[in-house]
Amino acid sequence: MSALRSCRRACSSLCPAAVALAVTVPALAQPAPSPSLSFFARDTTRAEMWSFFAPAPGEADPDYAQVGNRLLFGVEGRRPRVDFILGLQYVQFGGLPEDAIGPGPLGTGGAYFQHAGRSDSRQLYLRALNARFKRVLPGLDVQLGRMGYTSGAEAASGVPTIEAVKRLRLDSRLVGEFEWSLYQRAFDGVRVDWAAGPARITASAFHPTQGGFEDAAGVSIDDLAIVTGAATFTPGRPVRGAEWQIFSHYYADTRAVTARPDNTGRAAARADVHVTTIGSSVVGVYGTRAGQVDALAWFAGQGGSWYEQSHRAWSLGLEGGHQWTKATWQPWLRAGLLYASGDDEAGDSTHGTFFQMLPTVRRYSMTTAYSQMNMNDRFVQVLLKHTRLTVRTDVHWLSLAEAADGWYYGSGATQEEGRIFGFALRPSGGHTGFGTSVEASADYTVNKHFSLNGFFGHIRGGDVVRRSFDGDQLAFGYVETVVRF
Repeated sequence: MSALRSCRRACSSLCPAAVALAVTVPALAQPAPSPSLSFFARDTTRAEMWSFFAPAPGEADPDYAQVGNRLLFGVEGRRPRVDFILGLQYVQFGGLPEDAIGPGPLGTGGAYFQHAGRSDSRQLYLRALNARFKRVLPGLDVQLGRMGYTSGAEAASGVPTIEAVKRLRLDSRLVGEFEWSLYQRAFDGVRVDWAAGPARITASAFHPTQGGFEDAAGVSIDDLAIVTGAATFTPGRPVRGAEWQIFSHYYADTRAVTARPDNTGRAAARADVHVTTIGSSVVGVYGTRAGQVDALAWFAGQGGSWYEQSHRAWSLGLEGGHQWTKATWQPWLRAGLLYASGDDEAGDSTHGTFFQMLPTVRRYSMTTAYSQMNMNDRFVQVLLKHTRLTVRTDVHWLSLAEAADGWYYGSGATQEEGRIFGFALRPSGGHTGFGTSVEASADYTVNKHFSLNGFFGHIRGGDVVRRSFDGDQLAFGYVETVVRF
């Protein structure tokens, strides 16, 4: 995968190799029973409407609409000793705004245009190509190639509510596929899973691919490596009614990108970030007379180096909720907080901003306007479900952890070289008040092949927003259709 230097080269040179692997991988398991082979396709069309915080008059246009389509198609096979998958993806945009940049991209349309430099950003590229060899040793599976990876979801608990909480509030906090963006992100490398008693142990070593907002998607970022390890313990062992995980991630980034996302104002010839994150999470579910109560605790501490500074940072999440499973619509009320440390002094030798590495930020900021770095996020959410319809509402009260730091946004590395790091920041102006965000979404499943999704979010900004913008109101909505075969 390190030979992938451009997406067009990837599609022309790797796709024949991918087809060859898809044909030959089944032969690796001998004797060979009749193979299970299936084709899949998933098409997503999304129309977005933005009214971002208004910049100074004449600086940029924060009001626009855009449409994009993503088609994923491929083949997957299963054998007793090996599974494989080949997936190609084509993304096409229409109407990306040419003047929605300043200060920084004004919403996702500005970010897509900033990367592509044209309003019809598009690309065909290799999304997945991997083989998973099962039971290489007792309890040991090995996966090689281009694949997806989601931190916090390395092992399934087997408890539906625990899995639902993980999807909502744990998956991809640190490493994820940037899946809501149309170009997304994949990982090239190796993953090893070992089942040992109550523990499921996962280790991996990856290079992420370009993607997210980058139209040259599918190129392996050779100068960025991430090594992960996680031990996940099945519910009840050792924590009663809960899944417990211990994790570690090492992030090494020496990309030739000139942006440096911190509060120092210093220039950089290239990235120089080496960060180790160690932490733990617990997700539990317990029955009540009316339904069930859930609880989540997550902590991560970081050390390493940030350019010429040492890096010391941390983040903590505490959440809980109750679902009335016997009531109509099964209302689920949840609340919690997330604190991610910031840097309290730009001129010293220590960088204190918690670094999210390669997350899927939209799981935690559905308006995509901020990242969980230098952030204090207190929230309440309500979920309702009735047959084919799911409705969700979130309210977030947001402030910066340190006034001396900035307002961070982005979702991690999108390109191997250039001017874009993947995270950026706007100055705080010495303030901490970011604002209040209200978000609502509805997902309706028509049948197993077709679903319709909608979202609307609004942020009323505080002093931090008014430091960079004339207007303090942001509105963002979209309508999306998904077709599966």
